[in-house]
Amino acid sequence: MDAQFTKALQEKARKSHARIGIGIWKADEQLISSLQSAAEYAELVLVGVSGCDCPFECVPTDEPWKELARLLAKGSIDGAVRGNLPAGRSMRALADQFGIRVKRLALLELDGWAFLLGPVGIDEGETISDRLSLAVEGAKFLQRLGVASRAAVLSGGRMEDLGRCERVDCSLAEGELIAARAREAGLEAKHKGILIESCRGDDIIIAPEGVSGNLIFRTLLLLCGAQSYGAPVMMDKIFIDSSRSRAGFDGPVMLASSLAGMREKKD
Repeated sequence: MDAQFTKALQEKARKSHARIGIGIWKADEQLISSLQSAAEYAELVLVGVSGCDCPFECVPTDEPWKELARLLAKGSIDGAVRGNLPAGRSMRALADQFGIRVKRLALLELDGWAFLLGPVGIDEGETISDRLSLAVEGAKFLQRLGVASRAAVLSGGRMEDLGRCERVDCSLAEGELIAARAREAGLEAKHKGILIESCRGDDIIIAPEGVSGNLIFRTLLLLCGAQSYGAPVMMDKIFIDSSRSRAGFDGPVMLASSLAGMREKKD
């Protein structure tokens, strides 16, 4: 996907201006001020903030992770963004509220190239089934956005590295199997081993597991200047995970509002 993809999402978000809940815990004036630009894309509802002047609608609560999931389930908001809430508590609250196993893929853009990356949670993607599911669900997600996707599956070495050690052998075998099963499911998918540099132009990149996926994500975002639009959770409701490492949440709010607008149009 090229940058036109994310530009189209931005336009959809501005037109939709959906009601988006965002978790804000222990907020200061600087963080609240940073949300002004995100308000271009959505009507913001701040969940958890209290004790400071704020130009947005606020829902004070001692457990914002639970309240954000509850408001989403009730339909009081069109979509939700994690904001600066703790990741573990937020994902557990989401799983408990909706009875799901949380699966998320980060939407990144770097030098005009946009793609989904996963797993990005350090405790995600531990099994072949988990990573295959991410590839399949990611393709379905992009299909709803009008993108016929191409997936790359990463592992711990090159194919010629077979026999160097048991851990690498296992990773290579898993990468081959995930790519094969993805193709059986109708995806255009290829196992690319450790050659992440060959993934340029792919629409979905599946890391060997969550720790390496999180390291790739943080390297791209915090060292290489990639733009993050958050990580949509693969579920019926709209929930966008966001990194606390960035001061603002424009990208995740934009993505949530654009998805909400597309859903309203479809309905």
